Amino acid sequence: MKSEFLAGLGLTEEQIRQIQQQAGADTQAARDSEKSKYESQIAQYQGQVTDLQGQLTQRDTDLSGLQTQLAAAQADAGKLTEAQQQLTTLQNSYEKDKKAWETKTAQQKREYAIKARAAELKFSSASAKRAFIHDAVKAATIKLDGDDLLNYSEFVTQYKEADPGAFVQEKQEPDPKPDQNPQPQPTIVLPGKSTPPKKKMSLSEMMKAKNANPNLRIDWD
Repeated sequence: MKSEFLAGLGLTEEQIRQIQQQAGADTQAARDSEKSKYESQIAQYQGQVTDLQGQLTQRDTDLSGLQTQLAAAQADAGKLTEAQQQLTTLQNSYEKDKKAWETKTAQQKREYAIKARAAELKFSSASAKRAFIHDAVKAATIKLDGDDLLNYSEFVTQYKEADPGAFVQEKQEPDPKPDQNPQPQPTIVLPGKSTPPKKKMSLSEMMKAKNANPNLRIDWD
């Protein structure tokens, strides 16, 4: 909040200082809260990934055990058939879990990237920000390519056009008004000589001329 605005309300310098100090503290607290929320979500996602990785490790262990059983059942046709059926079932389950893990990980990475980019925008309210993130996550046009969000900028442009109230509107400073009472430029008149045509001089030029000729008369007309 600008000091000039607060001073215009008739507040003292001490009151202005306290208001600005409190506003700065509130802003930092909001930023810390937002950061803590994202860090908590990241920890949650990492926990889910760890669980899925543990499931995949268990699948590898089960496959290795079945392969050992197959090798041992070579001489027994009944056991061999049973072991082969277990292996097929386990392999199908493994592939299904692997695809589910890859899909979920990709979705979480995309959602996190959208939230990180949304933090760069200025929203009019917290609810407006949540609505934007929700719509962006649902948007099929936004795709994650490595660390890049494809079509995100186009989505933001269209969103601003459709719902401009969701964002903070930047106020443009008005053009300064021209001086209604401009000061006349001084002219120099040398004593004992005919009046020369008026010549506009800058203040620095006038001071140099005065120093060079103390008898110099300055005409301000």
